[in-house]
Amino acid sequence: MPVPQTLDELRTSLRQSVDALQRRQASEIPEQLIDRLVDLDWLEWHGGNLRLTTTGANIHRQEIVRTRALAENPSGSSITPNPSEATIATPNYQYEKRQRELAKKKKKEEKAQRKAAGVSSHDEPEGQGQDQPADNGTPPETETPGTA
Repeated sequence: MPVPQTLDELRTSLRQSVDALQRRQASEIPEQLIDRLVDLDWLEWHGGNLRLTTTGANIHRQEIVRTRALAENPSGSSITPNPSEATIATPNYQYEKRQRELAKKKKKEEKAQRKAAGVSSHDEPEGQGQDQPADNGTPPETETPGTA
């Protein structure tokens, strides 16, 4: 049996090799294929036995998902992982809480500025009081008697 050269062929042969290892039939795997998979760091020798590396386990899992997707969608137009394996976005509660705190702090500061300017939010609705200067964060200037 010739050693697979393309990535797809190697992935398929890895799956077949893992199946043989699980059945304790490593003798079914050609030596050249074992050498190639060890070179790729997909399999490793451990005390005279072959086992999957972390990389090999990840590739094996991807191959299983791909095979399942192809079985579910024989046209092969779109390969999508199993929806139950997909991650779901979760809300960032700390960010939302911080935004509420900042809005509350800003509102409190605006109220303090209005109070310092002598305008209460209950006295005049917005848009009225044209004789009042615009509140730009500085206290209003007062005229001293005798100066004009």
